[in-house]
Amino acid sequence: MRRLLALAAAALLLAGCGSQDPLEANQAQGGQVVIGSADFAESELLMHVYAEALKSTGAQVQTRPRIGAREFYVGGVRSGELTMVPEYTGNLLYFLNSEASATESQQVYDQLEKALPGNLDVLEQSGAEDSDVLTVTRRTADSGLRSMADLGPRCGELVLGAPAEWKSRWEAQIAQDYGCTFKEIRSVEAGTLTVDALTSGQIQVANLFSTSSAIRANDLVKLDDPKNMFPAQNVVPLVGKGKLNAQQTEAANKVSRALTTDKLTELNERIEVDKDNPQDVAKDFVASIGL
Repeated sequence: MRRLLALAAAALLLAGCGSQDPLEANQAQGGQVVIGSADFAESELLMHVYAEALKSTGAQVQTRPRIGAREFYVGGVRSGELTMVPEYTGNLLYFLNSEASATESQQVYDQLEKALPGNLDVLEQSGAEDSDVLTVTRRTADSGLRSMADLGPRCGELVLGAPAEWKSRWEAQIAQDYGCTFKEIRSVEAGTLTVDALTSGQIQVANLFSTSSAIRANDLVKLDDPKNMFPAQNVVPLVGKGKLNAQQTEAANKVSRALTTDKLTELNERIEVDKDNPQDVAKDFVASIGL
């Protein structure tokens, strides 16, 4: 947050000196659009998807994948270095306002719009979500464990595998919401190691992400979250205010209207399982929606 404020102060200082970033000036004239991504595969894929959509409008588009942490790419949009970056509503809201309490999709989006600094904007949010989800094997699910509400009476016999930060962020909340205190919360690196630990029986519950191709590939079952403990994480383009024209905005919004969680999972599978090139996957999807 300190870096975010520092970037804002620097931008104001430059404006006061009568200087303008050449990239910002170019964008204002309908020139080059620069789209970045966070440092993971799905974000890079989404970067290419929105980039292909904007190219269909005749925009000159440059991509900057794998920028790094949120503070850097949000700062890049604020400073004008980036025009757009694909984001996730819940995480972006928490980044901008750590006191935010919304968890349901529309509430999160509404609070996010209010939390945005004056030079940032979000376009339409997508129906696609990549949120935290607790998963179990099919065998465990068939034993009567289908929802986080089913966890309470059984948590004392279950080991959860999750990233290291899960314990500090969610342990108290899941106890409050669902009466669940796990036998153990084991720190497991996200991804293949977590799935391997679950399918081998080292853990009985795994925290994954809802668009992970490993869920379908390993016939895992997502536990419902009826109390919305995990905040909504809808895909949404974060943009510099006024940096896209009406045609470009509509193209990006058309992508967001077409994206669903299932569709994003399919696109991830092409990259993670089939090893297809992300840009090719993006081109195919954008063409499929008529752009």
